[in-house]
Amino acid sequence: EYAHQRQVELVCPEEKAIITPNGIDPKRFEAIPGKSEDDNGYFNIGAVLRIAPIKDVKTLVNAFYYAKQREPSLRLWIMGPWEKEDTYAKEVFALVDSLKPQDLIFTGRIDVTQYLGRMDATILSSISEGQPLTILEGFAAKCPAIATNVGNCEGLIYGEGDDVLGHAGIVTDTMSVAGLADAMVQMARNPELSKQMGIIGYNRLMAKYQLSQMKETYYNLYRKMAEIKGCEWNETPYKREDRR
Repeated sequence: EYAHQRQVELVCPEEKAIITPNGIDPKRFEAIPGKSEDDNGYFNIGAVLRIAPIKDVKTLVNAFYYAKQREPSLRLWIMGPWEKEDTYAKEVFALVDSLKPQDLIFTGRIDVTQYLGRMDATILSSISEGQPLTILEGFAAKCPAIATNVGNCEGLIYGEGDDVLGHAGIVTDTMSVAGLADAMVQMARNPELSKQMGIIGYNRLMAKYQLSQMKETYYNLYRKMAEIKGCEWNETPYKREDRR
């Protein structure tokens, strides 16, 4: 739906356009570390992002502050880089110093495969996105997603053409402290439902958003264009490994 809307906005003739979803390699997440003893009693939510205005980290911090007061089991991990002299990053850390929320962890730049196995859910508070790969990476680790309704977040979480699978998380309004807080509390208080949402996300990823599927689509597109233009095509036939 999101890709189709963008196609219309750009005045692209439908008969000349195809939708090619981004994809990731789920094999990267097949043997990742799981929860540690330190995770006992916590519902871990991971935000894989850079600390920048477009990610609206201030709203995320405020939302976690209020959610934590309602649900003590919550723990938020903000996992991504920031520039030490960046004005926005300084404002974010000043807000944290002011609120002093418990169980809020900044990791800096990380290898996501070393952390996502410990998460119970992922979260994205952006005010603008395309098709976030971080949601797909969370799905690969069977993590449901909380995300604002920007870009293709709703399609990834609620489905687009595969909505029969069900919801793989919760979509909220942008810049909504209450919306993000409610979603975090709902996830933490319904861990079995959250796990089921994570499985739905994994199934959605495997059905439509694998890197191999994206490569196959591009391969077929270029092959077709070569045929239309009468160009010689010497590429090796593409073979996609079935990961289901």
